[in-house]
Amino acid sequence: MIIGLGAALAAAVLFGVGAVVQAVAVRRHGLISPMIAVVVALYLVGWLLHVVAIALTPLYVAQVGTAVSLAITALVAAWVVGEPLSRLHWFAIAAQVGGLAVLALSAGDVGHHDVDAIHVVVLYAGLVVLLVAGIVTVRRTGPRGGVLLGVLAGLAYAGSPIASRPLAEPTLDPATAATLLVIGLYGLLGFWLYSVAMNRITVTAATAPVVLLQTLVPAAVGVLVFSDEVRAGWWPAAVVGMLVSTTGALVLCGADGRLEHLEEMGRDPMVGWSHDQR
Repeated sequence: MIIGLGAALAAAVLFGVGAVVQAVAVRRHGLISPMIAVVVALYLVGWLLHVVAIALTPLYVAQVGTAVSLAITALVAAWVVGEPLSRLHWFAIAAQVGGLAVLALSAGDVGHHDVDAIHVVVLYAGLVVLLVAGIVTVRRTGPRGGVLLGVLAGLAYAGSPIASRPLAEPTLDPATAATLLVIGLYGLLGFWLYSVAMNRITVTAATAPVVLLQTLVPAAVGVLVFSDEVRAGWWPAAVVGMLVSTTGALVLCGADGRLEHLEEMGRDPMVGWSHDQR
């Protein structure tokens, strides 16, 4: 549990830093740039650590642990812009950490990691549905389309850890092998939808549904499908811990919204000084 939780928190650091770089890159350079390549590298290493967390902890612990990336994003965004976090944001960080601690204490045994043909078909069918919905939604304009893109991105990001579960105990059977490809496809789809959403609406509006869905959906699947357990008598504490930590994450998803004003401030986030000083 300790190693798995540590891996989840290490992944959170990489995801949190990557989110800031991604937000800046999308607004300044679009979807294709060297900065986006850096984001992809951070996310790939973070995903490997996430797989370790998925192998050693229940999915609900792994997902809440990586959701701490919102706290990292908030701290990095505050440093980049040079504005301290508000008291509300510090309370949200405390809520995330406290909720995660309760979840870790509540965690029971990790369920099984094997998948069968039905699981694989559902994973690929879900991917196709999300892809078609994403292509249709990208054509829509206005804030509602942007929020819907965030919802679809959250569902896509939720598919990746679910599909990663068999990698905890990899075997050579066709069902496990078939999940390898879909993991990356879910991640790429989520990355694309999230990037487009952030280019159309505020960071807060785009990130909130992503955080909510990629945390709660895998947690539910872990319990209902993979039989992740909670310690006897700890279900109420686990539910409270999940709700408190997720609420803190939702509050923090707006902390990096200040990055939207970098251009107005004339500040280059990659070097930390104003253009006027050059």
